[in-house]
Amino acid sequence: MRYNQNEKKAFEKGYRITDEGKVTGLKGETVGFTQTNGYPTFKIRGVENKNLNVSSHRLQAYQKYGEKIYEDGIVVRHLDGDKHNNSKDNVSIGTYSDNYMDQPEHIRVSRAKHASSFIRKYDKEEVRKYHEEHGSYSKTMEKFSISSKGTLHHILNK
Repeated sequence: MRYNQNEKKAFEKGYRITDEGKVTGLKGETVGFTQTNGYPTFKIRGVENKNLNVSSHRLQAYQKYGEKIYEDGIVVRHLDGDKHNNSKDNVSIGTYSDNYMDQPEHIRVSRAKHASSFIRKYDKEEVRKYHEEHGSYSKTMEKFSISSKGTLHHILNK
């Protein structure tokens, strides 16, 4: 994913973030608000006077790591999983896997259980038997509420 590099633009304009995670504007005042996604953010003026959003944690990472934050496969992480804690000690860079593992275990387990609840379990032998008797992908898919030919093919051949 290529980022818009708004944090670099903000830094070049003179915006800074303290070691404690507070963003200061051009006159030294504290700036920012919380986005609907929960991330502390601030705005800067861009080209043609358009407002650009800058995530506070990404500015912290830019100040700490520079251009490394733009490398492929690299994300900005909150080590304690708290997106409001933008302190220098809590913001790091790493892989998507590293970022996922920063979440508390109970949240990871809860999300995994939720995701797995959408996986439909099929009695493969029953599906195979029905398909052998009727010889039709569409009838078999309809009977077992299988949404794709790829899924049915996997059930029949794996």
